[in-house]
Amino acid sequence: MMRILPLLLLCLVSCGENDEVTPVHPVPVDGERAYADLVDLCAKHGDRRIGTPGSKGARDWIVSRLEPLGWEFEEDPFTAQPPAGARRKGVVEGCNLLARWPGSQPGEIWLAGHYDTFDLPGFVGANDSGSSTALLVELGRQLAGDRPRPGPSIVLCWFDGEERFPPVLWDNKTNSTFGSRHLAAKLKAEEKINQIAALILLDMVGDQQLGLFVESSSTGWMKDLFHRTAQGLGDHQLIVGSREIHDDHIHFRNAGVPFITLIDFHFGPGHGWWHTREDTPGHCSAESLARTGTLVLSALPAVESRAKPR
Repeated sequence: MMRILPLLLLCLVSCGENDEVTPVHPVPVDGERAYADLVDLCAKHGDRRIGTPGSKGARDWIVSRLEPLGWEFEEDPFTAQPPAGARRKGVVEGCNLLARWPGSQPGEIWLAGHYDTFDLPGFVGANDSGSSTALLVELGRQLAGDRPRPGPSIVLCWFDGEERFPPVLWDNKTNSTFGSRHLAAKLKAEEKINQIAALILLDMVGDQQLGLFVESSSTGWMKDLFHRTAQGLGDHQLIVGSREIHDDHIHFRNAGVPFITLIDFHFGPGHGWWHTREDTPGHCSAESLARTGTLVLSALPAVESRAKPR
């Protein structure tokens, strides 16, 4: 992989005079292995609700796959308070999980997603959030290599507590994104958040009928870069549009971190499989995981070239 990155970077930075599409040499991702992990995660830890044994099991599952390769893990505990009217009562213990690979240059590139599941009996969250959880593991396998890696450090982040406490509706301040809100505030207080040069957030990226939306408030140069990368890869149907999405990026965006959020928010007929028991591995695919992962790794060198710590 590392041998082709300089060529890829050259293609991306020279891409697009007069809106011409410049071919991008792909950095392929093993979608079959990522899909096998997705199936295994859902079978062993289908209930990954914040503060449950399944949540702890999922974190251990992630660590077991990447720590032997040299990734340095850190747990970031926090508490979440369900709002009045929620089914769950009292303070809930949550935990973000981070893995770092040191780089030779200042700054960090974050690849992130959430691993917790919606509070619905029998819900295993294959697409939401198993797909991003498993794909980040696979990206971690493929990014493991020299220490330090050339360029900035890489941080893989699995957020906890992205989902709301039902039946209370989603609220960006009081009933959702508990883990990312805590972590962004913590890093800001510690004057470390400016070390994040860019955040790439993935959510619901395993749908068999994959069509990624770019969150509309994503940083302009990152939106342009990912669109050009998808076109250069010849995957013209991968990014299908732009729309507002409420997700874990919000608190990092508000802190000034350059970011892009990629999400397939049209899951099943009429988006009817979202937050239902139809969110199963059978409605996800290895091909979709491979397409999303290839987009991310193929864009990464240009992200590194453009993004700098503030």
